[in-house]
Amino acid sequence: MPKLIPFRNFHYKEGKKNSERLQELVAPPYDVISKKEEKELKQKDHNNICHIILPDSYEKAGNKLNKMIQDEILVCGEDRCICIYGIEYTKPGSEKIISRYGFVGLLRLVEIFPAHDGVIPHEMTFKKYTRDRLNLIRETDANFSPIFTIYNGNGSADKIIQKYIQHKPNLVTVDRDGFTHKIWDVWKPEDIEEIQKIVKNNSIIIADGHHRYITSLRHSRHGGCKYIMSLFIDFNDPGLIIYTSHRRVHNIKVKNTEQLQEKLAKYFDISLVESTSKLKELLELHKDQNVFGCFYQNVNIFIKLKDDVKPEQIISGQHSKEWKNLDLPILHNILFEKCLKISQDDVDFIKDMDQGIEQVQQGKIDALFIVNPTTLDQVHRITKLGEIMPQKSTYFYPKPLSGLIVHKHTDQIE
Repeated sequence: MPKLIPFRNFHYKEGKKNSERLQELVAPPYDVISKKEEKELKQKDHNNICHIILPDSYEKAGNKLNKMIQDEILVCGEDRCICIYGIEYTKPGSEKIISRYGFVGLLRLVEIFPAHDGVIPHEMTFKKYTRDRLNLIRETDANFSPIFTIYNGNGSADKIIQKYIQHKPNLVTVDRDGFTHKIWDVWKPEDIEEIQKIVKNNSIIIADGHHRYITSLRHSRHGGCKYIMSLFIDFNDPGLIIYTSHRRVHNIKVKNTEQLQEKLAKYFDISLVESTSKLKELLELHKDQNVFGCFYQNVNIFIKLKDDVKPEQIISGQHSKEWKNLDLPILHNILFEKCLKISQDDVDFIKDMDQGIEQVQQGKIDALFIVNPTTLDQVHRITKLGEIMPQKSTYFYPKPLSGLIVHKHTDQIE
């Protein structure tokens, strides 16, 4: 069963009383920072967390973290706590303000391939991405942002969360997108025990942070921390939304839309649509029916899997029928591979649909294939079967900041 413990969270001393100052010290997650933004963040302040999470050298990162703690730039309380992490953000494509709340503590590290003790992965990891983070954690023995996990708690933590968020947060700041991040500390033993019980009684799915989890696990085998800082969000939180990654195709093996239709006709129904907005409407309307959009040669194309096609009879491999009926295996294994003979090397990912369409118009890519977001129910169903979701099937957003709260492993923590 999953185990959660409280911790002494380090945070910027200056930032506790000054949210604008805190903005100059924190950063987005390391893997969404461009080279340009990295340079800007490091120029903002010599103590910006970016100097540690994207260091000139790993040894320098470890030395800098220790010096920031020694000089009380980063401080922590005497007692262990669990944090409530709230984000107020604008839903993409609208002006609606959404609030999302979860709690942060230390999750015990266990093997996850295959899943053990109720901690379940939903994506594979790749060695080239783990090597960098392993080098960093070896030198720092710290977590600079929590991994993102979800659980089906039926609102069991709501009562505790609501009790704390009525009060002024301990930390508050605004990120690059204008989203507000807030932290409250939970000290009361009875509240900590209740949150621990919630984690113990639920399966925990890693939504984002698989590479950091695996590197922390590897580090723990050699004397490093046996826990990892984790954000826990209930499936039922209305502020939890999954976004998607659309597919950019760099080399499509057809000459025009007519030939594209011919190649897809065996398995898919195809119709040309007058506008991108209409295409979006159709994708939303038929989201439960294995549908895709395509923007190719300035034409909007709506693609729907034919009703009599059985993906489980076409897609090879040992995956379940449920997995083979997801949109992405159908897109990659049937549409790309069988119909269009597109190599996976010619496919990559983009989150912004409008930006992808612009790239087609500018001739930077051949085509954009637009996909509907994966649902929480699908993630829950597939992981419950012991399977891994297809690559780039989910994008949990917004992500927790780096440097807002930090877990530094010491002998006093565990």
